[in-house]
Amino acid sequence: MSEKKLKIYPVSLGCAKNKADFEKLLALLIKQGAEIVLVPEEATHFWVNTCAFIKPAVEESLEHILDLGEIKKQGQSLIVSGCLTGRYGAEKLKELLPEVDEFYGIEPYQYFAKQEPYERILTENPFYAFLKISEGCNRNCAYCTIPQIRGRLKSKPVDLLLKEAEFLLTLGVKELILVAQDITSYGLDLKPKVDLVSLVKTLSKLPFEFRIRLLYLYPVPNLKRLLEDFLSIPKVVPYFDLPIQHAHPEILKAMRRPNHIESLAETIFYLRTVIPEVAFRTTVMVGFPGEGEKEFEFLCNFLQEIEFDYLGVFPFYPEEGTLAEKLPGKVPYRERLRRRREVLRLQKEISKKRLRLRKGKEEEVLLLGEDEKGRFWGISKAQAPEVDGITYLLLPKGSKLNLTPGELIKGKVKKSTTYDLYVEPIIK
Repeated sequence: MSEKKLKIYPVSLGCAKNKADFEKLLALLIKQGAEIVLVPEEATHFWVNTCAFIKPAVEESLEHILDLGEIKKQGQSLIVSGCLTGRYGAEKLKELLPEVDEFYGIEPYQYFAKQEPYERILTENPFYAFLKISEGCNRNCAYCTIPQIRGRLKSKPVDLLLKEAEFLLTLGVKELILVAQDITSYGLDLKPKVDLVSLVKTLSKLPFEFRIRLLYLYPVPNLKRLLEDFLSIPKVVPYFDLPIQHAHPEILKAMRRPNHIESLAETIFYLRTVIPEVAFRTTVMVGFPGEGEKEFEFLCNFLQEIEFDYLGVFPFYPEEGTLAEKLPGKVPYRERLRRRREVLRLQKEISKKRLRLRKGKEEEVLLLGEDEKGRFWGISKAQAPEVDGITYLLLPKGSKLNLTPGELIKGKVKKSTTYDLYVEPIIK
């Protein structure tokens, strides 16, 4: 990289894990004298941290790279890092993208530091942060490119995570969101072994006012006991992201996913009776090879039975190098998109129904900001940032309540829409 002072125009694409990696890089470069700029014209370097786990993510990454390549002027450099390099390799990309000056792989901070840094520059809202607890995955799902791109499971040491968490909380973060490709496997590769529950308990003892949220929990056989353990930790919000991908046993088998659907359903129903405010999110894939109308209908019936509070849905993409790429029984692309629309239509009514059940109940809201209409908004315990709905605060006319973003506010749910809540603060 050039010796002159860096003025970096950053573009971060993809998941929260990728974002956390890039935020460490930016903090490291700023400590070394770099400056972040918000318009391309002021930059000496454009830096695109890419996503590439499915075809649309690859296309989005290439679009950003090509757009910046077109406006790059003499004296400016274009740098690419992240999953695109991890998936295709720097040498191949150099031939395809001659406008790029330098390529770095995943976790790009490692090219500029001997040890993994714990300091970050938060690029979204300053009151929540994604804490990436491991890299890679050992699961080998038939459709997934992550093991190719990011390798096998590598858990972060507990002491590093504690330092990073304490740094973030000192900045004013009020919600730590634990993420990884599979957080359930955290610590299995460490010596001595550590598990996710013990990590969460250790983090919860940090002397700050904050919440802990868990995303990407693999549906393991002992899920009920695991979730009960988490719910016994006061700082953990009663919200669990459980990506099932499908419900039909034959499709799950072809996906190389576990078939614990019945026990998962029992766990969800049980926890809802014990803790009515608990929320569940999932992700499903439609149009996987072999998914006929019968298997798709089975999935839809299961979703109607369980009623996840929030849901994400992807059409299947035959990714190069995966086992699923060559499976027979391909579903036409238009049909995959139709099935996605059908699941979204179904889920829209489910989410609306689930949120209506919260009317009259007390919610704790992390206040995140004020919109252009002057409405204060945030996220309840039942909403993960950036993927679920949001919560608006309803203030009585003439209210002199002094609200500050970053506060944790208790209130009563007055109304709901398809994805959002409206909460009136409880004034003591």
